Amino acid sequence: VKMLLKAFYAYALVGGLLPAPLGTGWSHFFQGCPRRAYLLYTAFLHLVFLLLLPFTFPHAMYSDSYMSRNFVLQWAFGLTSLTRIIALLTGVFQMWSRRKKLLELGEALLRHSRKCKKLEDHSEGYTHLWQRIRGLLRQQFFVLNLSVLVGTILLMHIDTNQHFSAILMVVVHVLQFIYVLVMSASIYVILLLLHWQEERVNLALQGLSSSLHHEERNALIMSGTKASKSLKILRHLFQLHAENQRLIRESFKISDLPIAMLLLKMFVTNVNLVYHGVQFANDSIETTFFTKFIGQLVVISHYWSAVLLMNIVDDVARRNAIKKGQILRQFSDLELVKREYQVELDLFSDHLRCHPVTYKVCGLFVFNKQTSLVYFFFVLVQVLVLVQFDLKNKV
Repeated sequence: VKMLLKAFYAYALVGGLLPAPLGTGWSHFFQGCPRRAYLLYTAFLHLVFLLLLPFTFPHAMYSDSYMSRNFVLQWAFGLTSLTRIIALLTGVFQMWSRRKKLLELGEALLRHSRKCKKLEDHSEGYTHLWQRIRGLLRQQFFVLNLSVLVGTILLMHIDTNQHFSAILMVVVHVLQFIYVLVMSASIYVILLLLHWQEERVNLALQGLSSSLHHEERNALIMSGTKASKSLKILRHLFQLHAENQRLIRESFKISDLPIAMLLLKMFVTNVNLVYHGVQFANDSIETTFFTKFIGQLVVISHYWSAVLLMNIVDDVARRNAIKKGQILRQFSDLELVKREYQVELDLFSDHLRCHPVTYKVCGLFVFNKQTSLVYFFFVLVQVLVLVQFDLKNKV
């Protein structure tokens, strides 16, 4: 897990997506010269992106490529490029306008992770959780690198005249593509880390419940030392839960606009990819077996990445609270606990019920599994409309 986190950290660092580089031991952000040097590097990188923006839409793509005679393909290409640029600019804007808040969030997340790590022991539950987190990080790492590789290869095989503007267009698109992918992966890793801490708290609560039930089965009365210790543990877990919820809300608040623009970019890319798939299937676009195979990998990697992001948002915004509520209900049949312990359980349950974590995209609609399904079905509807429009033009 540590090696995978270091790899994602390196990607974000090179991409200029961090407010400052982390110090040794990942316990704090660098101060002084290293931070100033990194800010200069980030400013230079973002300036390069801005200067290269005019080369995103070369005339050759509309006159000399496979889409020169298809207005819908030209429209889809232009809109996909435009939404990618908007997502890129949103990331750049957030990096500079909320750099101080990002630093505070990063330092708070590092402190919180160290506290939650102390909950771990060598039990099977924590081992299984560690393996699950490692598997999700491996998936994201694989998908990120696969997307960069196949996207670059496909752009290099676009059938245009090999003059300077076409080559520069490929370079610009690849750089923008990589930046947006790394930005999406960075948001995913932050949310996954918060989900990991919440799962650690859930396992600790589960362990506390099992311990108290075992005590009730084997004793007529709970000892004062045991009661005091279990109450202290419960209060500590309540504090960790509340802190994690606060960090999740702060993360959604800071990254609300980038996530919204990434979702918009994914929607437009979905329409573009599915429409291209229809064109390839009915041989409207001349292609080779190799480019068709690469195109299929592009579709797979895109949807894989989208599903990973949607799942982690749903985990931290909905499923974690449901799971914790089910664990807290296991405490309801305890008979030997004192009144003070019951009051603390009621406070925990009330906080969970009255302060749910929900993510609304720019405050417009709640993002969850249901809206994700509506999102994908809406893509299919839009593609059907485009296909009908295309057929009408050919008649």
